[in-house]
Amino acid sequence: MVWVWLILGVSWAQESSIKVDQEKAPMVDLDIGVIPDDVADIARAVANKPLAVRMKAISDAFLGVPYVVNGNGEGVGPDTDPPARYDVFDCLTVIEEVLALAYAGDPVSAPMWRNAIRYQDGVPAYQNRHHFMLAEWIPANIAAGFFEDITHTLGETHRVEKTVTKSTWANWRGTRSFDIPIDDLPTGTYGINVLSLDAALQAVDKIPPGAIILTLRRSDSWRPIIVKHVGFMVPSDVRPTMRHATMMSGGQVKDHSLVWYLNHVRWYKYAIEGITVLMPLEQGPRRVLVETGE
Repeated sequence: MVWVWLILGVSWAQESSIKVDQEKAPMVDLDIGVIPDDVADIARAVANKPLAVRMKAISDAFLGVPYVVNGNGEGVGPDTDPPARYDVFDCLTVIEEVLALAYAGDPVSAPMWRNAIRYQDGVPAYQNRHHFMLAEWIPANIAAGFFEDITHTLGETHRVEKTVTKSTWANWRGTRSFDIPIDDLPTGTYGINVLSLDAALQAVDKIPPGAIILTLRRSDSWRPIIVKHVGFMVPSDVRPTMRHATMMSGGQVKDHSLVWYLNHVRWYKYAIEGITVLMPLEQGPRRVLVETGE
């Protein structure tokens, strides 16, 4: 098995309503997970394949894994769940893990890539985690060069803007789920390009394998979040296929026809605005090869 260890220092100090002196935070040895042998073997076997092929091959091993929301943390307070696990996923953690393994030159470096995607400046601490998709995860990872927003290239899009204030957080009951002082929660106006469900259905054949599909709910003034779900496209000779960790079918990682999914979400109990499509970009030496055509 591939054991991955991380020495945790002052960056793990808990930020809560009671501030922790980070200079006095103890050093902790933390096991951040065991990459299963079969997953590590697959990642190494496809290391020289295109990114979408790597993503599919690695995630093939995760099909059928149960869905559990918020199963990952930092291994220390305030979220003591392990940073990496392979027995359960939610819709975001499966994508982060697949991308970490696909970006890594070798699976032993996957935690570095996971941290870079999940945390501000790649520093794994609860207060640094990109908890909020529209305000943090999406813009941070586009700015870092991990993703490109290709929504506007696929069809007619419209712009959705969301203004979040301190009052928005104070009045939303979901705020209590985050161990973050209200003054530290993100505020501002955030925008995103969106394909309506009709436009998305017309564009399904244009969406490339590997693309990240973000499902956005209709914006309510009182709710600070609008990203409802996330999945990714996998290569298929049969039909455009989205792979995701979902509560449907008993809750597991599974594939759905993208056409079926887009029609299905029309009947959600929450009105769906549409989808945004982000394209993962190759990193490191692989990116140079793509850009030079070698």
